[in-house]
Amino acid sequence: MGLAILSTVLTIILFCRAHIVEATLQEVIHNNALINNGSIAFLDKWSILGPFRIGTREAVWGADPIERYGGIFQLDDNDTAAYHSPLARNATVRWNSRTFRPIVSEASTTVDLVVDFSEIDWDIAQKIYGWSALQYQAWLKGGVWNDGGTSRRVSIYPEGILELWLNNKHIFGGDFYSFGRAPIVFELAPGFNVVNVRLIRDVRSMGGSSSPTAHVLLRAEVVAADLDVDHDSILLPDVIAGRFVGRYGSVIVRNQATVWININRVRVITDEQSAVVLEQNLTISPGQSRPVRMRIDNLRNLTKSIKLVFDYELPDASSHRIVCEAQLRPANHSSLQRMTFLHPSGAVSYATLRPPPEKVDREVAILLNLHGAGVDADGDLARHMFDDAPDLPAWIVTPTGMTSWSGDDWHTWGFADALAAVEAILDWIDLVEWQGPDPYTSKILVAGHSNGGQGTWYFASHQPDRVLGAAAASGYLSIENYVPYVHWTEADPLQNAILHVARSNFRHELLAENFAGIPILQQHGSSDDNVPVYHSRLMNTLLYQSGIAAKYSEMPGTGHWIDGTMTTPSMMEFYLAHLNDADAVSTAPVDFAFVVPNSHDMGPKYGIVVDQLSSPDRAGHIEVSVAQKGSVTRWHLSTQNIHRLHFDPGVQISNSPVEVMLDDMAHVFHLTNKTRSRSLVQTEANIWAWEVALDWRQLDKRYGRQRGALDAILRSEGVFEVVLCSNTSFHLAVQASRNFLQYFGADSNIIYREEYAEALTRRGNIVTIGLGRTIPRCAMPRFPISVEHDRLLLTTGSSKTASIPLRPGMGGVWLRPLPQERLELVVWGHDEAGLQQAIRLIPTLTGAGQPDFVILGNEARWKGVGGAVAMGFLDRDWRISSASYIP
Repeated sequence: MGLAILSTVLTIILFCRAHIVEATLQEVIHNNALINNGSIAFLDKWSILGPFRIGTREAVWGADPIERYGGIFQLDDNDTAAYHSPLARNATVRWNSRTFRPIVSEASTTVDLVVDFSEIDWDIAQKIYGWSALQYQAWLKGGVWNDGGTSRRVSIYPEGILELWLNNKHIFGGDFYSFGRAPIVFELAPGFNVVNVRLIRDVRSMGGSSSPTAHVLLRAEVVAADLDVDHDSILLPDVIAGRFVGRYGSVIVRNQATVWININRVRVITDEQSAVVLEQNLTISPGQSRPVRMRIDNLRNLTKSIKLVFDYELPDASSHRIVCEAQLRPANHSSLQRMTFLHPSGAVSYATLRPPPEKVDREVAILLNLHGAGVDADGDLARHMFDDAPDLPAWIVTPTGMTSWSGDDWHTWGFADALAAVEAILDWIDLVEWQGPDPYTSKILVAGHSNGGQGTWYFASHQPDRVLGAAAASGYLSIENYVPYVHWTEADPLQNAILHVARSNFRHELLAENFAGIPILQQHGSSDDNVPVYHSRLMNTLLYQSGIAAKYSEMPGTGHWIDGTMTTPSMMEFYLAHLNDADAVSTAPVDFAFVVPNSHDMGPKYGIVVDQLSSPDRAGHIEVSVAQKGSVTRWHLSTQNIHRLHFDPGVQISNSPVEVMLDDMAHVFHLTNKTRSRSLVQTEANIWAWEVALDWRQLDKRYGRQRGALDAILRSEGVFEVVLCSNTSFHLAVQASRNFLQYFGADSNIIYREEYAEALTRRGNIVTIGLGRTIPRCAMPRFPISVEHDRLLLTTGSSKTASIPLRPGMGGVWLRPLPQERLELVVWGHDEAGLQQAIRLIPTLTGAGQPDFVILGNEARWKGVGGAVAMGFLDRDWRISSASYIP
């Protein structure tokens, strides 16, 4: 036994060149006592280095100060060296150790890592910088022990963790919000395995209390089968009269083998029938998790449960089967129920729906209820929000946004889910054979609490003609106004400006003018310590300064949430006033303004639709004056940064324009039924004219779903296609797929470069991952970004070319056009290190502010955005914009 222990010690020392743990004989004996019979266990002794500063959502960009010292693998946690940190006394920190007692069972192990830095004077920092001062980053060095004599595949759940290293494998994405959807499948070597965790303390996810503590969790489970069906992820609609109230169901499966797996059939078995519910075969790469979409609307006579049978094949043509049971939940026509539908990307989503009282004898408006961060739309809190209003004449629909964090704060991805949930009501009516009142779908009453209140601002500012009224309860104003970005690593002013532009679509304080004509109610508790009441007070002030009167209800001594928050007297009065007036025709004010950020989420304002901005570097702005000359209504539009617009014929306004004047032109444009939807375009001579080329929507024009910053890639109308151009980067493709599922509930198909042409024929947006010159050529000739033999070429709008020599650690991301409003996101690296840095910029956390293209140098690992070699936006003609950061 003594020789075995000594051999283990030598193995640890050889493997851990930097002494990852203190591999003393006593520690090994202690840890051996924790595990036996071939089990696994996290070590109880961990080394900690920190805290270091980190800005809100900055970790996506790198900004790891340890990289300035060579990275976590180069550091010896036994040394006494001092590392620079502006948060600590003497501006330095040193390694120290902590003990965390792991939980060990026969086939799993869990360790809670609870870290604080009591030696830091957090109080004085918070007095100066507010919540921003309570955010930090640190590194934890530890390990997991495999007592078996052979390698073992495990699933690792990194709850609350964004980034970690397992041995020499880097993982970015992790599971920052503890969703548990897509664990990491990892080959655990015999004996000691290194675990390095980059701890990111984020106020929005971990709270804003003083003496800030970071709490994350690691769980490892030994893989029991090649394919795992996640029972907790089974998503089925409720059942009424023996039928599902949605056409689709879903369940996440995970490939835990080392080979590809093909699921060729999924059946549902009930007491009376058996039906194939998989519409097409599903291929899953090693380590990948995917949601299986099931078509279930033909099932009848459902009772308490069903069986799901999964048939799959391995590459050796052997067939296998997994059977699991799913419990069903009954409902009735008038009860709150879970309905399922398809997100525009094709993934299955759900919302809860409470139909209006059946006795109502007219069309009834929709109340779109947006939940707060971390709230399950089908959980107890959300399900009982409107219990005190049983007779409210509304279709109350509460979407998920695809996650309990609403995907991306009810922005691009979550916004699309909310709209899909509203459309799904008509499908529900057909499925359950509803005999009550029909929904009024032209306009929607939007309400939300906390993050949902912020989502209410987003919905109303981006779809003003669709909104019947907006009720924001305890809503924050914008991401960067919630926890300010003051602790980001220093960068060039132009780099910072580009980040501000990329995030401007979510800055509702800049969009206050868009609320003109929309009834608004603000409700907030004066003692709210989660979302300070300042947010509502500021928005109320900005609305007043824009000439908009909003109803305001501040509840003395009330915190962030109380039972009945969404049904207070002021909220109920607001709902009833506008639900009962849903079909009233709007009248445009004599004067109004329209602020247009660069986003496809922007709908019309009194019928005005902006198709393209002149430049993506700033928002568009339109001031409108309405004049009545006899029976003719004339609108005069004064525009800034607007290139192309039209009038939506579907928007009903009592004083809709018959004549339009644009800017200082004396010419009058006459609107008819035929010309109303036709574009007006500003020529190179700054003269407005009717668009002559009716087919202007070509590959070399940026339009529709392509508009926006890098997060426009999320507007996929099909499964994401992740194209792998280099075999050595396979783990990065799996990582990208896992992050899509983890943070958005999205499905993705991993394919090789040889299948790229086939991917172009499908509907989903494409993410192409490659090294060097392995990236396929752009479908658009003369695209302004190209990788040559020894340099990267960026062609600006003035036809000048910036030539950037390729250097170690360089990587980048950029959008490229595909036909039919699709997009391709290129993720490129000059080498593996550069590619590993670039892939972090695929959207995960909201508010990181990725512009259309970013080229990162090696220094970005510790400088973050300050280490970008080039970055900026691509304009309406897919040219690099004039305000981009170019060497």
